[in-house]
Amino acid sequence: MILSGLLIFALFTSIAAINDPYATLGISKKATIKDIKRAYKEKAKEWHPDKNESPGANEKFVEINQAYELLSDPLRKERFDKFGTFDDPHEGHGGNGFHNGFDSFFSGFGGFGGFDAANSFFNKHRISMRSYQNTIIERSHIQPYIIFSYSNWCHSCHQLEPVWESVVGDLEPLGYGIGTINAQMEGNLMEKLRISRLPTIVVVVEGRVIHYRGPYQAKSIRMFARDVLPPSFMVRISDYYSLKRFLDLWSSTNKVSVLMFGDKEKPKLRYMLTAMKYSTFARFAYVHLTDEAPIQEMRDALSIRCASCESVLIFNEFPENGPVAHITSMKQLSPESINSLIENNKYLVLPRLSSQSHMDDLCPVSSRNPRRLCAILIVSDRPAEGSHVSAFRDFVLTHKYETDRIRFTYMYADKQRAFVDAFKPQSVNTKDEELSVDHRDVVIVWRVEQSKARYTWLRAAWSGKEADVNTSAQSLSASVDAILQGVSKLDDQTALQMLVDEFSPSWFTRLAKRTARLWETLLFHVTKDEFLPAISALGTLIVILLIGYGLNYAAVSEERKKKEELKKAQRPNGAATNETRNVPTKTPSTRSTAPQRSRMRPEYEQLVHELRAETFFGLVRLLKPGCRSLIVLIDEDTKDLLLPEFCRHIWPWRNNKTLSFGYIMVNKNLPWFRKLLEHTLPVDEGDPTSASAVMYKRLKNINPRQTVGTVLAICGWKLYFCMYHPMHGKSTASGRRNFMGFDDSDYSSSDSEPSTKEETEALKKKNLKMEEVLSGMPNWLDRLFEGSVTRYYVPEWPDNLK
Repeated sequence: MILSGLLIFALFTSIAAINDPYATLGISKKATIKDIKRAYKEKAKEWHPDKNESPGANEKFVEINQAYELLSDPLRKERFDKFGTFDDPHEGHGGNGFHNGFDSFFSGFGGFGGFDAANSFFNKHRISMRSYQNTIIERSHIQPYIIFSYSNWCHSCHQLEPVWESVVGDLEPLGYGIGTINAQMEGNLMEKLRISRLPTIVVVVEGRVIHYRGPYQAKSIRMFARDVLPPSFMVRISDYYSLKRFLDLWSSTNKVSVLMFGDKEKPKLRYMLTAMKYSTFARFAYVHLTDEAPIQEMRDALSIRCASCESVLIFNEFPENGPVAHITSMKQLSPESINSLIENNKYLVLPRLSSQSHMDDLCPVSSRNPRRLCAILIVSDRPAEGSHVSAFRDFVLTHKYETDRIRFTYMYADKQRAFVDAFKPQSVNTKDEELSVDHRDVVIVWRVEQSKARYTWLRAAWSGKEADVNTSAQSLSASVDAILQGVSKLDDQTALQMLVDEFSPSWFTRLAKRTARLWETLLFHVTKDEFLPAISALGTLIVILLIGYGLNYAAVSEERKKKEELKKAQRPNGAATNETRNVPTKTPSTRSTAPQRSRMRPEYEQLVHELRAETFFGLVRLLKPGCRSLIVLIDEDTKDLLLPEFCRHIWPWRNNKTLSFGYIMVNKNLPWFRKLLEHTLPVDEGDPTSASAVMYKRLKNINPRQTVGTVLAICGWKLYFCMYHPMHGKSTASGRRNFMGFDDSDYSSSDSEPSTKEETEALKKKNLKMEEVLSGMPNWLDRLFEGSVTRYYVPEWPDNLK
């Protein structure tokens, strides 16, 4: 008993593990019961463990038996065709699913335990999470699904059962997918679809879930089901030029062209569903039949006489020859008649294998009897290859092979490199890889399984050159006939690779679609309770960003304004710019240009103070430890020029609490500066020819004009100072002797030492302009704060300021 239970459990487990029984038996979903039985016999004979010694023969044989058992059951086969699963509708697979064992007991008491779910119309189309994920999402790109969510305890849901039954009766025959969800059994699926209330109707199209918000009336639901279909599946044509352009796109799209004519302004729902269903193999256009001149011109060109009739026309590679198939009816065309017409004419004369869908449909998996072959011309996507393809198409037209036995196609090898390479390494002689310029290869393929094929590679079997077309046609026809008659066998075998979709949308198209879907998702999924907090948070973030931007803009504007004012103060009208200061032109006298220069800015006047007897203690004598004063030497003639320049250089350090700034007037305080320099001289040894005596003598004749622009960094606490001047030497004695203020006005010194003559000549040639005196001050300030500037110590500070 236990053993039998385990066997039954293993059987059901293996049945649930089957993904696609059609692929297991090597048949299509259109196969009849007779085709299923024939495929089962061939597969069972091939994989029987007594006849097949391969390691996986036993498992394969069991899988074949299970696939046959499932497909031979009409109910399970129908459910798999609709939803891609064999799940029993009465079984729940959701996270919140449960079975009420007393439902059958209470069902006879007028629904005490809920409504009679077993006999409900909703139960007929129930779907599970598995069928939704495995089938509906993928199939929604060619067939939309309308889904109704309900519950056994929802009174309003069962009140809408007649309305839903009417909607299903209208939409299902047209090709609309139908589904229902029991909220008690499929909690996970309800959460995935964002269904928060009952009843709810949603439509799944192109992987999107769109919620219905209108009234629960049959007409409104049908209008909603039509309006949610993407309009891109069917083009609207209103003139002859658009018609011609539409029919000429067969080459670039690799699809037949289908024209639908009707007397309604909008295409009917069955037209839209048909266009969506066959969008992989055909392009669709709709023409509204009116009395307008452009429409009348199209009607005359296509020989359409009835203005109130419904017509469907199909065109292939030769639109100039007229439609290859058409149907016209004064009554309403049924979906079956339209689908049958398109199904029989959905391929071009010579279609291209441009995607895996084309490969599965044109070269399907087939059993040994009947065996369906596929002849593929291998070319590349270049204009020069057009002659080979055109000649091959003419060959297909003249040689009427049965399409159920062999289908002729072509393929771009440069776009399907992985697929072609699976054949060539085994079939092409590596010593002769150079193909003839005028010939192309043809491969004959028989798909034994979904990813396995037997084939033969015909080297240089086709040529599009006029002189070789007949020879190539005869040779290829003989080879194909030999294979079809069984004279020539397909000895080679390979594992097939998936084809690349050559018409997959670009990254920009995918981004645009995702953006549109995201917006639609927000509109349909976000509720008021979710929307208001999100808007509040977003609004708060925007306000914070605006305030921050405003404050930053105000700060930048203020800084820019200060810089502009500073530039105006430093460069008045007519003043030289940075680029023209160093031009060796004759500079007018300071006194003549003084009225043209700008006065001190108010903030500069608060920054610097004059060093005199009243401010001596604050700027020099009583400075705290670590504090220094920067003092510039000026006179009345250069005050308006040098003082703003000095302030501009010290402006970045205006907030430094250890620095004070000032200026000293040389006209009245030259003795103080001279006495300060005397404190730095060596001790006088009594020799009038000594260096200290010579320096002291030269200080007596110091030229006040040449001391202008000198900057002193005074440290009052430690009794030292540093000095800046463009002609001040670094730290040598010769540099101190050659400091500008140590010499007379004409730089003549008969008692100069021979070692300083070259330096004296250099000073004479330098001839600085007054505007350039403080140009080197920024570099000096950097060195000052680094501590690399020479310090001059004094015993005490002179106190002779005026």
